[in-house]
Amino acid sequence: MKLTTVGAPTPQVSETTVTRAERPKVLEYHWGGNDIRWELEAFGGGTRLTLWTNIDRRFISMGAAGWHICFDVLDHLLGGTPLGRIVGPEAMKFGGWQRLNAEYAKQFGVEIPGWPTNTPKR
Repeated sequence: MKLTTVGAPTPQVSETTVTRAERPKVLEYHWGGNDIRWELEAFGGGTRLTLWTNIDRRFISMGAAGWHICFDVLDHLLGGTPLGRIVGPEAMKFGGWQRLNAEYAKQFGVEIPGWPTNTPKR
């Protein structure tokens, strides 16, 4: 199967193999060095979407912050107030990413990777 980015300045196409597909509840595949599983289930009169993925522990807070922003973007799109595409380095510049990264680092008990940030130095 081919996965293609949508709305990217330069489309990226990745070859992958679907490892599990149980329509309409489960989709699993390998992408970008990670195993990814999406699950849908009925929940309180609506539908719950759950994402399972493996992220290198050194970067788990960054990955969690990035996926958090992806779900925020999806929430806005479904709510009729689209934010547009926010990915990669743009997500790291997005308001709230630094806070999310720090909160997830604390939650997972890891240190924030020592990468440059957009936060002014004191």
